[in-house]
Amino acid sequence: MQKLRDQRDQSTDTRPRDARLIRIGLTTDDLERLQVADAPDFGYELALGAGHLADRTPDRQLASWRLEVARDWNPSHSRLFDLYTHLYMPAFFDEIVQPTPSGIDPESAPATAHLRDLARSRALTPFTRALSDCHTGAVSTLNHILAGFRVTALDPYRRRIASAVATASAEAAVRAAMGGVDGLLASLHPSIRWDGRELRLNTQVECVESLEGRPLIFQPTTLATHITFNPLEDSVTVSYPVAAGPLTRDVALETPPPALVALLGTTRAAALVALVRTPALTTGQLAAALGVSAAAASRHASVLRESGLLATVRNGQTVHHAPTRLGKDLVHGSTSGSQPEPGARTA
Repeated sequence: MQKLRDQRDQSTDTRPRDARLIRIGLTTDDLERLQVADAPDFGYELALGAGHLADRTPDRQLASWRLEVARDWNPSHSRLFDLYTHLYMPAFFDEIVQPTPSGIDPESAPATAHLRDLARSRALTPFTRALSDCHTGAVSTLNHILAGFRVTALDPYRRRIASAVATASAEAAVRAAMGGVDGLLASLHPSIRWDGRELRLNTQVECVESLEGRPLIFQPTTLATHITFNPLEDSVTVSYPVAAGPLTRDVALETPPPALVALLGTTRAAALVALVRTPALTTGQLAAALGVSAAAASRHASVLRESGLLATVRNGQTVHHAPTRLGKDLVHGSTSGSQPEPGARTA
């Protein structure tokens, strides 16, 4: 069991081909700390996307995404797949997806743990062996591959991903409000089962886990085809696929209308278009959609609100932003009014 725990420390157990279960007993305190993320983990989405390409298993929901990515695929980038096995998936791409990306650090704890797992499972290739030795050329090659993969496989889909995750989180909140935690856990995904005392995750690993005071976070994902389990020192994350229809490029939101950009600036124009397309985004979700910090998203939202282009709705500690009629009209190219949407109130 200790060996299994070490192997999964920074990697993810994937592809539930066998009827094996991870069992987690949940206490009342565990249930009170349970969370459903309302913003994407873009680093993990990027890793999931590469894993889907490496797996070659057809998936209807990702068929359009896969076809679009394949059109721009560079065959030399296939070395990225050396980081994957049927059991292990890299979880150290976070720095690549930041607004100002930096390269991966092969000596970071997640990268070191993953490469160690590959070595213990005798899955090292010449490329991953060079990465584990921190060979400068191999690290530079991986950063080049990931930067290109991000541009084709993630960036054109960021807003659609943010919208799908926000919708899944909102739906989970409704189920929790109506059916309590039992209703929530019973409806997240068919591979997640709850009997009132024990959470059972259908993966390809058989083990018993304990949260040991760590919060349990359910992460909706769009580039996943199955649930994944990732226990870290300060939290335990269960990622699950969202049913949001085919994932395609969001052409309409890639470039806001030139007239809108001239009026508001690039980022604020993108923010307004994102809110028109996906109303009721939180500040954090808006930040994720724009690829900026939460503080920057809040400042942009304040300017748009003061200009009468969006209204803010506060629900407890959560703030949601919705476009006013004027905001919608500006995006759609008309000027028919400036009243907030029904039920919205300015803060």
